[in-house]
Amino acid sequence: GMGGVGKTTFTTHLYNDSRTEEHFQVRVWVCVSTDFDVLKLTREILGCITATEGGGSSSNIANETTNLDQLQRSISHRLKSKRFLVVLDDVWKCDSKDQWKTLLAPFTKGEAKGSMLLVTTRFPKLADMVETVDPLELRGLESNDFITFFEACIFGEDDKPEKYEDELDGIARKIANKLKGSPLAARTVG
Repeated sequence: GMGGVGKTTFTTHLYNDSRTEEHFQVRVWVCVSTDFDVLKLTREILGCITATEGGGSSSNIANETTNLDQLQRSISHRLKSKRFLVVLDDVWKCDSKDQWKTLLAPFTKGEAKGSMLLVTTRFPKLADMVETVDPLELRGLESNDFITFFEACIFGEDDKPEKYEDELDGIARKIANKLKGSPLAARTVG
């Protein structure tokens, strides 16, 4: 979905839901953006995993080595019998299918069923490249819902000016149409 539509917000709710916490023994969240560097991402993921284990000296491996194989073996070993959720948030690019497969390598050796890798992106081609199930596309809010939300961003819940309907409603709707249903745009402009 487009920027500001709520992909990260939606995923955050899923990630922090008590059922998710109960289902996955290990949960990792990494914000990717424009820097899809397999070594860097692998180090970040390992760092998150070791932090959930209570840290200690073993967590230093993520910072000390630049050996991708060693990092990936460490991830595989730590996740071997655990059900995990890895969120790669806001992925802007991945140069090739091979680069993607290299990043995924340590996650394919697990013994526990039901693990998941979740990717958020605004780019349909990237979603198609990394998909194993049909992607979920988030769209902007519908017109009536959006104007209600936009008005709440402008005035608060019940604080519209007395002559709003007569003088300002038309202007608010013209502005709302230009925001294309984006909740982030409504908050910012509101």
